[in-house]
Formats: sequence, C-alpha cells, structure tokens
Amino acid sequence: MPIQRGRPKESYESPQKPQKMPKKAEPAEKEMDPAAKRALNDFKSQLAKVVVGILGKYNKVDCKVGRIMDSKDFKYLARKLTHGLTEKEMQRKAPGELCVTDSLKQRVKQYITSYMSKFGPIYHRT
Repeated sequence: MPIQRGRPKESYESPQKPQKMPKKAEPAEKEMDPAAKRALNDFKSQLAKVVVGILGKYNKVDCKVGRIMDSKDFKYLARKLTHGLTEKEMQRKAPGELCVTDSLKQRVKQYITSYMSKFGPIYHRT
C-alpha cells in the first residue's frame, strides 16, 4: 500500500456554499406606483436643498457649535439627515401628500440645530 502524503482526497473538494438569506424588504418605496415614487423623489430633493442650506452655517469657520471640518462629513451628514427626515415625514403623510412648507423648514432647522449641539464645538462622526 502506497504512503499517502498530505490531505485525503475528500478534503480537496470545496464545501457547499451556504445559502444566501433572502433580502429584507426595503421601506414602502419599492412597492409604490411610479407617480408616488416621483413625488417622493421630488420631495427628497427639495428637502435635501433645505438640509444643505441649514448645514452650510456649520461648515463655516466662525461656527461655535457643531463645526463640520471635512467635506466628507458634510456630505455624510446631509445624506443621513435627508434620509432620516424623509422617513419621519413618510410616517406622518402619504408619499403623494409630501411637500416642503415653511413649517417643515422650521422643524428641520430646529431638529438640525438640536442634533448638531450634541457634538460640542467640533463635529466628529460617530
């Protein structure tokens, strides 16, 4: 009987790959009709402009609380706040009813001000 060197032949076969888990369902955005999706995207882009406008003052040199030092942090915050605020508004209203009003702008400004005040003088991504 010849001497076997190394591993037995069975171990060279690759094990079966584990089965992929089905993806979780995304928020209601995937199940919307095209008109509602378009309305939601329009709302999200208008809200993004408001958020960027409000965050702009935290990007300036003379900012005392929550100063954003890096453009990557600015983009991250703008995206995070826009998506979060969109989700909050979708809980309150149907996608077709969403619109940027003065009262919404006031609430967004209040929310961002309180959010940025948590970070002290300089914003650090957590």
